[in-house]
Amino acid sequence: MKFNPEGPFFEFMNTLAAFIGLNVLFLITCLPVVTIGPALTALYTVTLQEARKEHGYIFSTYLKAFKRNFPQSAAAFLLQMVLMLVFLFNAFFWGNQGTVTGNIILFVITVLLVILALSFLYTFPLLARFENTLKQTLQNSISIAIVNPRITLGLLAVQVVCVLLCAIVPQAKIFMLLLGFSFLAYCNSLLFNKLFSSYESGENSKEKAY
Repeated sequence: MKFNPEGPFFEFMNTLAAFIGLNVLFLITCLPVVTIGPALTALYTVTLQEARKEHGYIFSTYLKAFKRNFPQSAAAFLLQMVLMLVFLFNAFFWGNQGTVTGNIILFVITVLLVILALSFLYTFPLLARFENTLKQTLQNSISIAIVNPRITLGLLAVQVVCVLLCAIVPQAKIFMLLLGFSFLAYCNSLLFNKLFSSYESGENSKEKAY
């Protein structure tokens, strides 16, 4: 039997190995916690390109994107985490008041938490794809999520399915450690590319940056 190193099987195995390596690199660069934002941006830089069939050097692209986007991505992540903690603290506090005022404030905080979650979902892919200020990126993350409900619901469905599988199927946790985050980002990137194509002007796109 002849083995064709350029055949579909070997191409699949090479891609699988590359995405496992990408996943491990992502987890390593997340370890200091404050670097999660830059790691997410670098991960999406790679997966957005791969989803567009713009195959390149995965690891060098990741590391360059990690370094280049570090200030903005780290600031975005820390800001969103601080806001989340503030909102959760207030939700817990006002939710235990048992008053009409407390319930109203709890409702408002819940809405703000949903908006924050949507912003988090879009922020790092936007940082990976477009050149903008941090303020503009955060504003865009909210507005784009709201005006594109079908894409947003699709993205949320992907995340929910992933979480449910990890909760129900023990082996899914092993999958997440080996391949899950890069695979999940790739699935998200298929939707993001479809969405971002309508916003790309060529002026602020990073497609030639790496």
